[in-house]
Amino acid sequence: MAKIDMFSAPGNQKDFTPALASSWSTKISGFLDREMAGLTANPGLQPQFYNASKLDVSGDPAPISWPGFPQIIELQFGDKPKEMFTQAEKRDNQDEYLEWATVVEGGKITKVMFTCEGPEYWEHLAKDKTLLLKVYSDIVGRQVAASEILSSTDKYLPRNPLNLEQAIHLIQVNNTLTAEINIAAQATVIRKQGATDPIVDADELINCSGFGQAERHSDPHIGDVVNGVARQGRSITLQDPIGLYIESLPHPTNDLGIKKPGGGSVGMDYWKPQTRGDSNHILRAVFEAPAGQPVVGDLEISGQKIAFGGQIVKAGTQMRVKLTGIIGKAGVFHNHSFVCPGSGPFTVAPPTGVGSGTRSSRRG
Repeated sequence: MAKIDMFSAPGNQKDFTPALASSWSTKISGFLDREMAGLTANPGLQPQFYNASKLDVSGDPAPISWPGFPQIIELQFGDKPKEMFTQAEKRDNQDEYLEWATVVEGGKITKVMFTCEGPEYWEHLAKDKTLLLKVYSDIVGRQVAASEILSSTDKYLPRNPLNLEQAIHLIQVNNTLTAEINIAAQATVIRKQGATDPIVDADELINCSGFGQAERHSDPHIGDVVNGVARQGRSITLQDPIGLYIESLPHPTNDLGIKKPGGGSVGMDYWKPQTRGDSNHILRAVFEAPAGQPVVGDLEISGQKIAFGGQIVKAGTQMRVKLTGIIGKAGVFHNHSFVCPGSGPFTVAPPTGVGSGTRSSRRG
């Protein structure tokens, strides 16, 4: 991977003006630098996480993916499926970097909208209010008024009614782009605890390092994969365009087991064409019946009609979320392991709070 001149917008979206595109790249570079600075607080550590706009390192892409249905909700309510799916419909419970919202007409779901798009992008886009309104209008399919998404003081409101209704972008407190970067960086630190050196168990690692919550699908898996690469002495960064993405649009029947009434197959034409992001970096997707086909609420999964968007997320092979790292050659770094933050005098805990780029262990 050659040195990057400018970081691209998530999904390679072309919404930005040249000025916004340039300042977005500067912002991403700053996020990366902040995480690297946090790592250098560990005496003797040579950071294996790097900023690709400042360092030219050859490497190979390494996708990391996980199921999008919130595991915390599954652990709490898995023995009560209806309650599990009811709880999972709440955006503040959708904490795996995938959020969704449904449209219900006549008592049946007619549309399910999925998003992995981080709030930071939209806050940056809001620097140009005219452009922000245009992009919202393009997605919603009608002219959006400023009062629908801006406060009385002209400030962008991420939890505006349109975002709540149509899943424009992520709003769950832990689902941020800075959280992704934080986990990728912090997981490069090799850890030890007592006689365990190094820590290789995913749950032990995340509980030691404090970069997320062990009960999620995402946090421990990302940390486990990154730390395994770090233990091989490899450099690590995130592939441009840096973002969280829907891994792919699964085939409704072949992958998810969704069927029409009577058992007929459901085709890929249920995925609408207005997806945001390119084919390898899907930010938002819409599941809706094409003309003349049964509405979503009449479709069935394991003989049950679809009454919750989460049924689609959890069905079959499941909808998955991904990020992609870039890993360098093995054996380049020879960092020793560090005790868990707070367990000794020569370690520094990662910065706390979502605003500083960490993925909180709190549920939203």
